[in-house]
Amino acid sequence: MRLLSKFVLTLVLIVVISLTTLIGLLHTRYNEHIFNFILAQVLPYQIFAKKIDYDIRTPYKIRFEHAEITQHEQVLVHADSIQLWLSKQSITNDKLVFNGVKINNITSANMPLLATLPPLTIKRLVLNNTNINTPQFAIKHGLIQMDNWQTPTDNTPWWQSFNGSLQMSAASIKWHQLALQQLLINANKQAQQWHLNGISAHWQQATITAQALFNNDSRRLTIDQLTLNKFHLQDQQLLTDWQQQFTQRTVPFKTINIKRLDIINSSIELPQWGADDINLSLENWQWPQNYWQQQNSHLSFSASHAKWHQINFEQPLAELEFMPQQIISHGMSAHIMEGFVRVDGWIDPQQLFISDLKASGIKWFLGKNWLQTWQQWQHKYTDVIFKKLNINNSQITSPTSTVPFQLAGIDIDAQDAVLKQNNQWGLWQGQVEANLGFGSINQVVINQAIATMYSNAGQWQLDKLVLPFNHGMLKARARIALDDPQRPWQLTMIGDTIPAQILSQWLSLPLSLTGAIDTQIKLNGQAGNRSDFNGHLNGTAQADFRQLALNNITPQQLFSHWQQPHISAFNPTETASQLPLTATPLTLTAQDGAIELQPLQVTAKDLTLNINSHWNLTDIKQQQLKLELAAGCQHLTRQWDQGVSTVTVGSSCTGKTKYVPVNVDATALPH
Repeated sequence: MRLLSKFVLTLVLIVVISLTTLIGLLHTRYNEHIFNFILAQVLPYQIFAKKIDYDIRTPYKIRFEHAEITQHEQVLVHADSIQLWLSKQSITNDKLVFNGVKINNITSANMPLLATLPPLTIKRLVLNNTNINTPQFAIKHGLIQMDNWQTPTDNTPWWQSFNGSLQMSAASIKWHQLALQQLLINANKQAQQWHLNGISAHWQQATITAQALFNNDSRRLTIDQLTLNKFHLQDQQLLTDWQQQFTQRTVPFKTINIKRLDIINSSIELPQWGADDINLSLENWQWPQNYWQQQNSHLSFSASHAKWHQINFEQPLAELEFMPQQIISHGMSAHIMEGFVRVDGWIDPQQLFISDLKASGIKWFLGKNWLQTWQQWQHKYTDVIFKKLNINNSQITSPTSTVPFQLAGIDIDAQDAVLKQNNQWGLWQGQVEANLGFGSINQVVINQAIATMYSNAGQWQLDKLVLPFNHGMLKARARIALDDPQRPWQLTMIGDTIPAQILSQWLSLPLSLTGAIDTQIKLNGQAGNRSDFNGHLNGTAQADFRQLALNNITPQQLFSHWQQPHISAFNPTETASQLPLTATPLTLTAQDGAIELQPLQVTAKDLTLNINSHWNLTDIKQQQLKLELAAGCQHLTRQWDQGVSTVTVGSSCTGKTKYVPVNVDATALPH
C-alpha cells in the first residue's frame, strides 16, 4: 500500500512538473514550436507567427501575431493576428470547440480546403478586414461574423457551414460575374433555412436593398423585397453575360418567388430598346414560369422616354395584371408618333380583346416591310375584338409600298366590333364608322371619304362607302354572310367622273390614261373559297369613258412595252405628253364564272386598240383574250388562249411579221 502511494505521488509530481514546464515554455520563445507540434496532431496545416501571446491567467485564450497558415510549405492565408478562445467543453468532448475565433487583416489568393479539417465548432467566428482574391470569389476589406461555425462537409461551402446569425460588410465583393460595392448583409440561418433580413449594396451605379428567404432543402427562394435605385445599363454584351450567368447560377433554385421588385430612377439604353427615368414595380412574380403561367402578378411601369426598335414613346405608362393564360391592361398610354394612345383590354395566347382604345393625332410612317410585320403580328391571334375604338385626326404614310399611299385626317369609331373570328378577318359583329379627310393612293387624290358598316351575327353589311375625287365620286354598298360557309356576297358600285388614272395607279393595268370614267357595277357570288368564287360570280359592269388621253407615253413606247413576255404596269416618264383617245363603252357580264366582254375599241391619231374576251374562271379551255394594237404602220396581236400567250408583231413599213409564243403570266390574269 505504501508502494502504491509512492507511485501515485510520483506520477502526480511528474504531471505537475510537466504542466509547469509546459506552461513555462509557453511563456518563452519556444511556444511557437510547441503549439505547432500540438496543432499538427489535429490539423493538416501549420501556423507560423512572429509572436505568440499566452497568459496563464487566461488559459483558454491564445493570440498569434503576424501569422501564416501553410500547407506543404505553401502559404495559404496571411493574417496580422489570429485570436483563439478555447471552450472548456473541448477538454471533455471528442472535437475541438472554440468560444471564439477572430482573424484580423486576412489576405489569401488560395483558400484552404476547410473540409479537410477535423471536426470542430466555433461558436463565434469573426473575419476582420478580409481580403480574398480567387478566380471565383474576391472580397476586399470584408468583415464577416458567424455563429456556430462547423467544419464543412464535402458539398457545403465554408460560408454556409454555420447556424445562427450572419453579419457581413465589404468594400467590394465579386462572385463570378457579379460585382458589388459597399455590401451589407444581416442574415440568420437555421439548418437549411436562410432568413436574409437585410441586404444592401451598390451595383452598376445602382443602390440595391433586399430581403429574402431561402430553403436549401426545397431550393425555393422567396424575395420579399428587392429595390434597385439609379440603375444604368448601356452595354448589350454585359446584359448577355448577365443572362448567361443568371442561367448558370439559378441551377440551385427550383423556384424563385418575387413578392415585390422595384426599379426606380433608372435608365437602359440598348440597340433595340431602352428607357429613361424608369419607375417599375413588379409584384408576385414566379420563376421559372413564363408570363402566361403567373398567378395574379402585377406590373406598374412609367418612364420619361422609351424606345422599341425605331418607335419612340414619350411618358409611357402601363398597369398590367398577369393571370393564367391572360394578360390584362388596366391602362397603357404614351405620347407616340406626335400623338397620344391609351389602351385597356387583355390578351391570351389566341385572343386579343380591346375594351377601350383611344388614339389621337398619330402620324405613322410605315417602313418597307410593314406588311410582313403585320402578317406576323396578326397571325398570333385567332380572334380580335374591339369593345370600343376611337381614332381621330391621325395619319398613315407608306412611301415605300408597291402602291405608295398617304391617309390623313383619319377618324374611326367602332363599337362591339369583332374583327377576326376563328382566324377569319371581317366584321362579324358590331359597327364601324370611318372618315378620311385626305388621301393620296399612288398619286390619286381622295377628299372627305366616308365608310359605315355594321354586322349582326356574321351578317356584314357595308352600308355606305363614298370616295370623293377631285372632280368625281365613287359610291359602293356591299354585304356578305360571314356565318355561312359559302359566304354569299353582293356588291354595288356607282362611279361618276372617276379619274381614269386608277386603272393603272390602283389596278396596275398596263395602260397609262387620264380622263373620266362613269361606271355602274353590280356583282354577286360566293367567297367560301377560290372555287366557290370562280364558279358563282354573277353580275354586270358598265363603264363610259370621257376625255381619255394616253398619258406620258407615246404609241411607240406602248407598242414596245406590250411585246414583253410579261406585261406589267407601265411607269411613265415625266414627258407631260398626252394623246387624246376615243373609247367605246365597256360592257361586261358574268354568269356562273363565265365572263363576257363586249368588243372594246380605243382609237387615236396613229393608234387603234381592240380588245375581245371570253373568260371562264372555272375552265382553262374557255379562257380567251385577244388584244390588237396598231401604232402607225406597226401592228401587234397578243392572245391568251387556254393558258398559252402568243404575240404576233408585224409592220406594213417593212412587210415583216414575227410570231412569239410565251407562257401566260398567271399573276396578271384572272382565274
